[in-house]
Amino acid sequence: MTPDSATLPTPTTKDYSAAMRLWHWANWLLVSAQLITILFQRVIVKAKTAVPEYQELMSREGISLSEKQARSLTRVISERIWDWHVYIGLALAGLWLLRLLLELRGPSPRRFGARLTAALRRYRLAPPARGENAGRNLFSLLTYLLFYIMLAVIALTGLGLTYHHDFEWLDRIEHDLEEIHNATMYGIIAFFVVHLVGVVWAELTSEKGLVSRMISGSQERE
Repeated sequence: MTPDSATLPTPTTKDYSAAMRLWHWANWLLVSAQLITILFQRVIVKAKTAVPEYQELMSREGISLSEKQARSLTRVISERIWDWHVYIGLALAGLWLLRLLLELRGPSPRRFGARLTAALRRYRLAPPARGENAGRNLFSLLTYLLFYIMLAVIALTGLGLTYHHDFEWLDRIEHDLEEIHNATMYGIIAFFVVHLVGVVWAELTSEKGLVSRMISGSQERE
């Protein structure tokens, strides 16, 4: 054992508790559902393209729809999708609170803050031969930190947009909330892409069994 390695903190476990696995997959499911509602809102039921399609479809059934009527139909469908977007968003806000609770009340070694602090220390103290792995681990945790921040921002701005009619001060900043909410959405999409690529890469190289541990969990390593 070298003097440098003796001072390095022990790497944190890569095994996952049942609560954390439940949070991970529920979050993935809800964020994916949110992205689907956005896809429907902005592409599938977009008035500019959907109105002619509705008119053509109704004409095949012998029903004539004016542009105004077709737009009203589009608006009804859009409002239903928006309702689902709000419900899913409220569930995401609840998951964010659960993640905060896990951070505050969970076992110390599993807390994200403790893992990030340990990873930063390992990166600073790692000898050259181990610096690349320590840097990769630190980068991975920093991307998670960014994701947690974006999740908090999109949940809080979503709540603001949902209830802005009930509070005058929220109503005044509705446009700003919407801009931040939309920009954060693109950040979360980018994270999903990077995360997926990173998981596949890790599974095929240095972290074999990572996906199975996130599904079934495993015992702590000695």
